[in-house]
Amino acid sequence: MLPVDSQKQREAQKGVWIGIVAYVLLATVKITMGYWSHSQVMVADGFNNSSDILLSVAILIGLMVSGQPADHDHHYGHHKAEYIATLVAASFMLLVTLQIWINALISFFQPSDVKIHPYAIYISILSALLMFCVAFYNFRLSRKTDSASLRAAAADNRGDAFVSLGAALGILGSRLGYAWIDPVAAIIVGILIVKTAWSIGKEAIHALMDGFDAKRLLEIEHHVEQIEGIGEVKAIRARQQGKYILVEMTVGVHPDLSVQESHELTERVERMLVESMQIRHIHIHVEPLQKHDQTS
Repeated sequence: MLPVDSQKQREAQKGVWIGIVAYVLLATVKITMGYWSHSQVMVADGFNNSSDILLSVAILIGLMVSGQPADHDHHYGHHKAEYIATLVAASFMLLVTLQIWINALISFFQPSDVKIHPYAIYISILSALLMFCVAFYNFRLSRKTDSASLRAAAADNRGDAFVSLGAALGILGSRLGYAWIDPVAAIIVGILIVKTAWSIGKEAIHALMDGFDAKRLLEIEHHVEQIEGIGEVKAIRARQQGKYILVEMTVGVHPDLSVQESHELTERVERMLVESMQIRHIHIHVEPLQKHDQTS
């Protein structure tokens, strides 16, 4: 039987694979249909799905690499691989958006008299329904596997569903005689892609630079201070390692405690943090409380 973490990794990868298959299908259909039906917004949506393929592949590679155990070069494991892959994908999404905007501006200032085929609307609506289903599945799976990267992929799936609905509205407006709506909608789609790229890229950069939520750190500190025998938390810091949290802290204890008693106390702290706050690794340094700390 596979370890629990390995099983979760396999299930998370399954969700990403479903997204990849859906994006390959949709990108192929939308780009082909977009050029055939003369819809810039559908072409833009198709390229958006193409960038999503790369994002999903990056997340898949990140999940595979992050699942590898720690070795002599990576003592904390390989969990940050997810963030590196996501950052690369976010950068590519920005390049795709630039191409979408160039094509949309050309179409806006040099409009075509060819009317967009109504099939383009149906494809966009069906695409939105498909991506809503994929997003729903991946959100459920992300909660089951506790995978932050799969949760980000699910959020991207849901965003793509709304992009497709926006594309359908743009195509409908163009067919009603407002030709400018199609390239404008394509530009808006590009803005939505940039927003998604910035959102996932910012999170990846924050994690790679060992950023950590200050409120969560205070919560951890508060829980530790409630344990009998802990006089105070003198210093604490934490970082995110994939879906795991690594914590280092210095605690003050009564100076008369023996080495054995101090060790047992730190073990209680570790058990509490692992069981109640899902923290993977804790390093605790013990220091004796000063007299004024004991009497205050």
